[in-house]
Amino acid sequence: MTKLEFLNGIVLEEIVEGLLVRQGEEAYVARDWCLSAPVIELVGAAMVAGLNWMIRTDHPRRNARWPNRRGVVYLAFSPSEHQQWALAIDTIRPASGDFGHGVFNGKYHEQFVKLGLPFTFEKRNKGAGHLVVSREHVLPTLAALRGFDHRVLDLGRAERSHAGFATEYEIQRAILNQWSETPFAKRHVVVQDEYPVDGGLNSRRIDVLAQDLQSGDWLVVEIKRAEANVGAVRQVEDYLLALGQQDEFAFGKLEGVLIAERISAPVREAAQRAGIAAYEIEWPVTLRRVA
Repeated sequence: MTKLEFLNGIVLEEIVEGLLVRQGEEAYVARDWCLSAPVIELVGAAMVAGLNWMIRTDHPRRNARWPNRRGVVYLAFSPSEHQQWALAIDTIRPASGDFGHGVFNGKYHEQFVKLGLPFTFEKRNKGAGHLVVSREHVLPTLAALRGFDHRVLDLGRAERSHAGFATEYEIQRAILNQWSETPFAKRHVVVQDEYPVDGGLNSRRIDVLAQDLQSGDWLVVEIKRAEANVGAVRQVEDYLLALGQQDEFAFGKLEGVLIAERISAPVREAAQRAGIAAYEIEWPVTLRRVA
């Protein structure tokens, strides 16, 4: 079998590079995957659990979609086009056509604990972390997921009723939602937030990746709540170095930006030496360049 149709317009087709995942007018390659019996069972179980979106608004990222044949290394599922991912599987055993462990969105944590589902919790710097489920428990977990409240994956959050930011996430969403009012919008458009630098779900992630569509230049934005330290400057430098070694960033200049509520004189000096722009932000979205 080389092609199979599922719910919600999802079509999986084997090609040389792996599994071509189509949904509506969008598609991407899941590299090295195949349409084996275990994979068919996995996708079917996800559909029954209500996770019948394999291509979301911003996932996979646009430059990884078809006709880019390199694609991505995972299969991912979400309950709707606009909600966050619920499950991703980026570990496979190509020789057997089997899949490996599953990574569930950390926002299910309370429901996993309540039902006593087995998982390993992997904390991230931002967000709710990941719930890693071993191969033998993926399908039973999907069966249990049918009773879950998928609204926990909604991207929207209530507006704060007072001035100030409680988390880095709030700063990030404020910048994204009001991008047109930032100084970066004059040249750059947002490509993706939480961009994986290394690939895979456990990758280091860039808060906001943007691009100048005319020149091809890239903008890497790192966000810190409260006061940024010198390590934040080194973090941006590391991101720029990592992207510079990837083929898709071979053309166009790579520029870095650090945004925080407070940036001290030593951090400003470090940013200047590194050639990284530094901005202080005030609620709701007032940016003042300090370096």
